[in-house]
Amino acid sequence: MKKILLSASVLALSLGLLQQANAGGTSGTQDGFYYFTYYTGSGTTTITLGSAGHWSGHWTSGITDSLCGRGWPQNNLVRNINYNAGVLSGNWHSGGEYSWTPNIETYITDFGNNSGTSYGTINSDGATYTVYRQNPSSTFSQYKNDRSGDQSRGANHTITMANHVNKWRSLGWTINLGYPCWSAESFAGPGDVNCTIW
Repeated sequence: MKKILLSASVLALSLGLLQQANAGGTSGTQDGFYYFTYYTGSGTTTITLGSAGHWSGHWTSGITDSLCGRGWPQNNLVRNINYNAGVLSGNWHSGGEYSWTPNIETYITDFGNNSGTSYGTINSDGATYTVYRQNPSSTFSQYKNDRSGDQSRGANHTITMANHVNKWRSLGWTINLGYPCWSAESFAGPGDVNCTIW
C-alpha cells in the first residue's frame, strides 16, 4: 500500500493522498538519525528513540497498516545498513530496509516475506534474495527483495543496499530512494520491535 510519511515536504506534495489514506504518523531527526511512523485504521503506532541508533516501536490493535523505523536523513542514499533486531513480536509482516518516495517504495526484507512479480534473484550478505516488483506498469511501484530465510534475532547483521540497487538498475528500473531506514511493517496489531542501527 502506498505510504505517506508525514514530514512537511511530503505533506505539501500529498494532501490529496493524505485525505484518501486518512493516515497518522510522525517523522523527524534525532542524534543524526531519521525516524518515522505511519499507520492507518483505528489503532496507533509509536516509536521510542534511544541513543546511538537504538529505537523501539509499538503498534496497537486496530491498525490496518503500520510502519515504524529509524535510518539516515540523507535522501537518495545507498549505504550499508548495519542492525541488530532484538525483538520482533506480536503481529508483524516484515522487517528490513525500507525507503519511500511519492512514486517508489523499496523493501529489502530480512524478516518475514514480500511478494509480487518475480524478476530473478541476487546473492547478498550470505543469502539469496528473490527480486519482486509490484505494480510494474503503474506510476507507483514497489521493489521488494525477499531473503530466502529470516536472519537471526539479537545478532549483528548488514544489508548491503548497493547490491540490491545495482540489481534494480540492471533491470532498467528507476532508482529514486527516500531516506533508507530499518523498518518493521504490520497489517494488524498489536506488536513490537526493538532494534539498533549503525
